[in-house]
Amino acid sequence: MSVPNLTKRANALGTDKGDEVGHAHGYTSFYSFLFEEFRHEPFTMVEIGLQHGHGSLDPDLLLTRKVYDIPSIKMWLEFFPKAEVVGCDISDFSAFKLDRFRFERVDMGDARALERLASSLPPVRIIIEDASHAAYHQQLALAKLFPIIEPGGFYFIEDVHTTHAIAARLPSCNPTEAVVEKFAQTRQFDIPFLSGIERRSLETSIRRMFIHRNDKGGVNGWKMKMVGFEKY
Repeated sequence: MSVPNLTKRANALGTDKGDEVGHAHGYTSFYSFLFEEFRHEPFTMVEIGLQHGHGSLDPDLLLTRKVYDIPSIKMWLEFFPKAEVVGCDISDFSAFKLDRFRFERVDMGDARALERLASSLPPVRIIIEDASHAAYHQQLALAKLFPIIEPGGFYFIEDVHTTHAIAARLPSCNPTEAVVEKFAQTRQFDIPFLSGIERRSLETSIRRMFIHRNDKGGVNGWKMKMVGFEKY
């Protein structure tokens, strides 16, 4: 039985999770290592952020931007032949019709919308958050969606090293990279906009944390690029 090379498929399909396209983050080598053992199992996964972002990340422009492909969704459907894949984005990708794929339109800054999304889904094996890269969005989504991860499942936040001007229009918060580094040392999340109960629930439900770093780009050194959490 042939096993798809996830990095080669990422490059061929045009997602920057591989090592050739766009920022070429190289996440696929880690994902293929971690996910291989359950590749043929039936489960639900979610990806948030389905296409390279609009340069300004203005919400009004994102609502109406032209969408032309869902490369990473196609990659996951190939790699997980029995998985149901849910794609989420603030832009409208509802025109894309693929077997085992469904689209949900979600604003990452809307807590109630994230809660509605969570309540509409079964237990989820994998969530990959690759949306605006704004720290507030990353941390809010983690708090609202991590509870639906099934035991032993994973939640990943990609591109934690990136910041965008959109952050100035969002509630203030600590950079996600700093939040993760502190959690690694203290097992506590410094996310002030969450209630104490919500923070403690998140902290106590994480079994393991994975940090992906690289020095691509040179001057900034060994930077955190992605973080993953495994649920108890």
